[in-house]
Amino acid sequence: MDYTPRQIMALVRADFKNEVLQSRTIWLCASCYACTVDCPREIRITDILYALKQRAIQEGVYPRHFPIPVLAREFAAMARRHGRITEAYLVLKLFTRTNWRALLRSWRIGLALIRTGRFRLRPERIQRLDELKAMLAATASHSSQSSFPPAKVT
Repeated sequence: MDYTPRQIMALVRADFKNEVLQSRTIWLCASCYACTVDCPREIRITDILYALKQRAIQEGVYPRHFPIPVLAREFAAMARRHGRITEAYLVLKLFTRTNWRALLRSWRIGLALIRTGRFRLRPERIQRLDELKAMLAATASHSSQSSFPPAKVT
């Protein structure tokens, strides 16, 4: 981590948006909620870091070739498009956008997973996809109305 969670909260309060969104810290958060539980000021740090990740993805501001934001963006796009995730395609997109050499080194594992039926080659879809898209559109319009997430100050 390039900043501690406490430093991220201070940067958010001081409106250092670019520094926060470009930091590696927000991407390395494991969402374990330990910092939120331990926070003496009861700041919902994990939720704020999640919102910061979403903002960084929206604005395309994150460390170059860092796999976590690429994975998050592709995962969300695939869920919106099909209602489900097809792991084979998700892994292919992740590796081709971040580290195509790792994809070449992993071909044996991929082939074994396909052979045993653990990787599906056809994209999976859900029924009533239009209803899911309507729900996602409603939440997207709601979340786009919020500004840079403020920290709770008590």
